Amino acid sequence: MHSSNIIIGGGLSGLLTAWRLQQQNLPYVLLEAKAELGGRIFGVQDQQSKHYHDLGPTWVFPHQHNIQNLLTELGLTYFEQCTQGEALFQKQNNAEIIQTAGAGAMTTYRVQGGMTALIETIYRKLNTENIKASHAVTNIRQKDDHWVITAQHNNTQINFEAENLVLALPPRMITQYLTPQHWASPSLQSAFKQVPTWMAAQAKFIATYASPFWQERGLSGQAFSQQGPMQEVHDASADNSPPYALFGFIGIPAQNRAQYSESQIKQACINQLQKLYGEQAKNAQTTLLKDWAFDEYVTTKQDCREAPSHPNFNIIEHINELEEKNIYLAASEFSADDAGYLEGAVCAVKQVIAKLITN
Repeated sequence: MHSSNIIIGGGLSGLLTAWRLQQQNLPYVLLEAKAELGGRIFGVQDQQSKHYHDLGPTWVFPHQHNIQNLLTELGLTYFEQCTQGEALFQKQNNAEIIQTAGAGAMTTYRVQGGMTALIETIYRKLNTENIKASHAVTNIRQKDDHWVITAQHNNTQINFEAENLVLALPPRMITQYLTPQHWASPSLQSAFKQVPTWMAAQAKFIATYASPFWQERGLSGQAFSQQGPMQEVHDASADNSPPYALFGFIGIPAQNRAQYSESQIKQACINQLQKLYGEQAKNAQTTLLKDWAFDEYVTTKQDCREAPSHPNFNIIEHINELEEKNIYLAASEFSADDAGYLEGAVCAVKQVIAKLITN
């Protein structure tokens, strides 16, 4: 199969690249290794509503105008994260729960219906024949003046050919799966390896409830803990309506989490919520856990070993090689602005599309 543009990666960056190309009447084929699209945007739909509980990216920040503009363009609404009410603190080796008038949290926004709505809305605009999920790329090579991409689908090897190669996945995933030793210089390969995948080794827990009992007690749902297992807790409810929920970032390192089962981690999180918010916190309707450290298409062993840090890829150092080989880097980690965030993904795609249109 031949197309002028092959996009590898079906997260926000890849899908947005596909849509922008389609708007320009430019051909594309998108290859995604997983059966589902969305990449690190991942949610579980509530059984009583259409709301998706965010187990990946949750927030948009006030200064991030590109992602806000995209949401508006797509007809999606966003609302301010609930921080009204008092916050709670758990200090190390201290059983007392400290209650304060607020944690001074900056304003953030959440997408109505959950961040998965962003993925679903873009997907509905695409020519789905050009979106190839469950197509895991196993080899990339250059042949004459074009690219040959080999993907595995249902135990069958399929070759795709293209003039332009758009990489819409984190740098370390490129190193791990896309055989850069066949097409990238040692310098570019080394640069890919050095860029951490933002939030790769993180784990998130969500508990849903019949009512927002913490709000009824004048609490914001914010809690900060030096005891754990969650180091932060926030209100994860829909905008002033069910489903009501709390979510937390688990602070235990990925290698330590591997010693416990999913049920053990969930129970430890419920126990912590009970300490923070009282007996009502035991009565969760649903508990959800996503440990990104064990997602083979997001996180590498190197990401698990390293302390979290912001990605920084100096694209200028490699611009000549990228342009000569028609390689375009659309993942958020490659952005010069807000790398790793949803904003970074939109910015990276904007740069890629500008170059593809002029070529």
